[in-house]
Amino acid sequence: MEQKSLQFKPAASAGGISQEGLKLIACVTMLLDHIGAALLPQVEWLRVTGRIAFPIYCFLLAEGFHYTRNRTKYGLRLFAGVLLSEVPFDFALFGGWTWWYQSVMLTLLVGFLAMNAMNRCKPLVGKLLILLPFAALAELAMTDYGGPGVLLIGLFYLTRELPRRNWIQLAAMVVLFTWLMPGYTIWRSGFVKITIEQFALLAMVPIACYHGRKATASSWVKTGFYLFYPVYLALLYGIRMLAM
Repeated sequence: MEQKSLQFKPAASAGGISQEGLKLIACVTMLLDHIGAALLPQVEWLRVTGRIAFPIYCFLLAEGFHYTRNRTKYGLRLFAGVLLSEVPFDFALFGGWTWWYQSVMLTLLVGFLAMNAMNRCKPLVGKLLILLPFAALAELAMTDYGGPGVLLIGLFYLTRELPRRNWIQLAAMVVLFTWLMPGYTIWRSGFVKITIEQFALLAMVPIACYHGRKATASSWVKTGFYLFYPVYLALLYGIRMLAM
């Protein structure tokens, strides 16, 4: 299905954060997260900072689904990302191949398939019912962020046209990252506790500053963002082996 493409407009004249700016924030915070996971597990701020990445990727996936000119090609690029990333992900984070945990690329692909299915249904209740089996699929496949991750993708898809959408998304993310995927506790006092996954809420700051434009039409930049994930994972594995 042909869609209206995302308008190119230099970021400096548009104000706010461009699509590439959001991608850069997600890439840097994700890299810091995996440096912490693979090489420096004792440095907690790396993992905390890394929580920002996933919501931004989910948001950009929902935006990309809306604006892409060819959803089939978009889905195939995600599938290629899964194939390119899974082995480096396993080796960088677990030291070898494993079936027990899949990379975030598979979560994003399942979320994309969920949006495709929801797009064929008009009633909101129907869309929500369609989303649930895809969340269950991600959970059964043991993907990074699992079912709640797919629900987050669905949240950005379902709310993108709503007024005050950022506040709605933030409120829903509080529920997701507090009860459905809280992670481990960093600080507790009485009945109040702060978990590592709650730092994902900080992602709503750059998302709220997104101005809906591209800063460049360069295919090289686009390809670079796609290759960043598997390439740095492979490099992390190499560093991990050298450090042993």
